[in-house]
Amino acid sequence: MKKHYLALVAAVLLLTGCGRRTYADFTAPQQGESTLQPVDSIYRESHYEGVAPTQEPTLRTVRSADGICVIDCKESYYDVTLDYTQGSYYAAGAAYAEAIRLAREDYAAYCEGYLYENIKAAFPNLNNDYTGIQKRVDAIYSTLDRKYQEEIDGFADKMNEGAEGFVEDGILSRDEVVLMQLVPDVLRGTSCSALSASGEATATGERITCRLLEWQLGSENQMCSGHTVLHVQNGDKSYVSVSMLGFMTILTAVNDDGLLLGELDVGSGENMPYTLDGKTSYTYALRYALEEFSTAKEAATYLTEHAKRYPYCVNVLCTDAQDAFVAELAVNEEDGTPVIREGDSPLNDGLVWEDPAYLCAVNSFAAKGNSDGLVHNVGNIVRWNRYADLFCGQRDLTLDRFKELMTCEKIDDDGLTRIRGGGLVHMLIADYSTHRMQAILTATEGVTDEQVFVDLGSWD
Repeated sequence: MKKHYLALVAAVLLLTGCGRRTYADFTAPQQGESTLQPVDSIYRESHYEGVAPTQEPTLRTVRSADGICVIDCKESYYDVTLDYTQGSYYAAGAAYAEAIRLAREDYAAYCEGYLYENIKAAFPNLNNDYTGIQKRVDAIYSTLDRKYQEEIDGFADKMNEGAEGFVEDGILSRDEVVLMQLVPDVLRGTSCSALSASGEATATGERITCRLLEWQLGSENQMCSGHTVLHVQNGDKSYVSVSMLGFMTILTAVNDDGLLLGELDVGSGENMPYTLDGKTSYTYALRYALEEFSTAKEAATYLTEHAKRYPYCVNVLCTDAQDAFVAELAVNEEDGTPVIREGDSPLNDGLVWEDPAYLCAVNSFAAKGNSDGLVHNVGNIVRWNRYADLFCGQRDLTLDRFKELMTCEKIDDDGLTRIRGGGLVHMLIADYSTHRMQAILTATEGVTDEQVFVDLGSWD
């Protein structure tokens, strides 16, 4: 047996060439240039010191016949005012749709095309069967406060042209309009991140909050042609929402008390089935919080208390002049417990954050005991650590220097994870020393190194 084994080994060695010492017939393959880069090479110099954000002129103004909605068409965004003191929620929705048709004649086709790109990305195997999506839309819509339903009804009645159901035909049906307002609740969002610096870290002694929204920009970056700053004027329920034209749900918004809310999708619980039992919209819960509360703690508490009713796990950044929290909204036991995380809260094992003057959020829970989609997720941990490297320990930070740090990474098509990814819709900065907002609004050419900040005005 041993002899047979030795003979077999010898044969294998001859076949594979092992044991030979000559390479006369070997030709080294051609090697391309290495794609490895020194870490420092991903950075660039970014200069904003002494550079004021751009004030965009109004190119034209349109308004609804009843005057409830006024749209100033700027160079890179629409500045919309909805005055709820002049009419009902239904009237406000209808006025918004009427003014949109005047501001953008191609709106229905533009919006529907982008909507179906989101549908197909979320459900690639639908095969034109929208029954499941219809059930989700109807179920979530039915749980909304009646005033929000009336607002959507007004928008849909004025916008649609008799179309029904889900048909990609360039015409917005009522069902498509309702889905527009519930995309994060029905289809989910994508990558986002946020950082809030307390007055302990800033030169003015006042908070700076930055929130990055990343989504699908569209096959032709068409989403970037619909940036909108929506001013809701409604007495003590007033707020400013930074979103897309026609969207009344909340992605990033600040009320007139300085309460800022921004939602960040959390990728945990992917194996949990979508259930409609007792579920409601978390994006409209954010809107309710903006209308009803004046502090970050009140909003974070309300959202965590109702987390089990939301269809998906999300983080919600909640800041005001004094405080900053991340409401980690775990919707089931597998993902953890709804909790309010602060800058010095205990974190999951392997996760480090060394400066409680800053609060960071990415697309994962971070609080001790909640599901960990961060430590072993490259996209999340790289962004988390990049924020830590850039900001932790920084003191006397000016707003201009804050902007330089937020934009110091090169935008290269090399597949590396960056704070500003290829799907960046907007980077919104709220400066609590001036009560003003400014933002990078990605243009239709996509995310580039040289992007300017635009002054979006005050939230007061």
